[in-house]
Amino acid sequence: MRTIAVLNYKGGVGKTTFTISVSQALAMAGFRVLAIDNDSQHHLSLVVDGNGQRTPSIREVYRSSVGIAGKKLLDAITETGLRNFHIIPSHAELTGHDVKDTHILEKAIEYASLSRFYDYIMIDNSPGIDILQETAMHAADEIFVPTELSYFAVNGIIELHRILDKRFRGCCPITKIVPNGYKGTNKQIDYLEALMSLYSEKITETFIPYDPVFDTCMKEQKTLFIHKLFSKAAAHYLKLIHELFDLDEKRVWEQVCDVKQNHLRGEARQRFFEQQKRALMDEPEENKKLQQHLQTQVVFEDLPAIGKIEF
Repeated sequence: MRTIAVLNYKGGVGKTTFTISVSQALAMAGFRVLAIDNDSQHHLSLVVDGNGQRTPSIREVYRSSVGIAGKKLLDAITETGLRNFHIIPSHAELTGHDVKDTHILEKAIEYASLSRFYDYIMIDNSPGIDILQETAMHAADEIFVPTELSYFAVNGIIELHRILDKRFRGCCPITKIVPNGYKGTNKQIDYLEALMSLYSEKITETFIPYDPVFDTCMKEQKTLFIHKLFSKAAAHYLKLIHELFDLDEKRVWEQVCDVKQNHLRGEARQRFFEQQKRALMDEPEENKKLQQHLQTQVVFEDLPAIGKIEF
């Protein structure tokens, strides 16, 4: 099992979108994936599960003793609409004060023997480096850093490296930096060259392009690789997971296409059954209304032509 913390010192660089997209792509490629929402903004929970207040959540894991944390972790695992992809949701009240032991997540994962059930764990984090992010780093084997190509984003990565070297030297290393929202502008190219000069061996060859389809999928809780498979965003993410996880690109594409077709057929069947169910439920009511109408006509036809009717 490979556990990956998704971190960046700067906010708004696409960490949650990256975590969801990579997790879903891996799941559709046949791997068992668990995504942990380690952010009090709980955007991953909202997008995938539609619920930011579900309990137990990662908060209950942090607030538990070591012996109980593993059970809470298992209890918090929530299925999604995609096979092989589960999440552990976060909670709006999650704070660093909930963490009593920065190794608790690491211990809970080991205690729950998650390596028996999952091939990958992706941990989504809020911006910065604090106790919550430290907990994720102790549990992870490596760090992926999605980043925009802007002045503040580049400086955020430099700051992230500085803090990790100074305060968390024994934690997992940054293995990949993923340029995100790429449009190919002159300024972005300049910032990309600046990053390459500093961390050339860590920058992925695949850049995630700017694509409005991300916002559409997140807002409508749709799976990128099912509902927008032929978008440039989906194509680049499939190429990216081939690079990040050393997968066979052709085989991944075939598996994703099969899952897409099966999922869409399943959705079509579900819609058909729901329509049939509504029709069966509505039919007696329609017959009842028709019967009442006919009875009313009979009553009025039997009334006398003149005279006042007393009720």
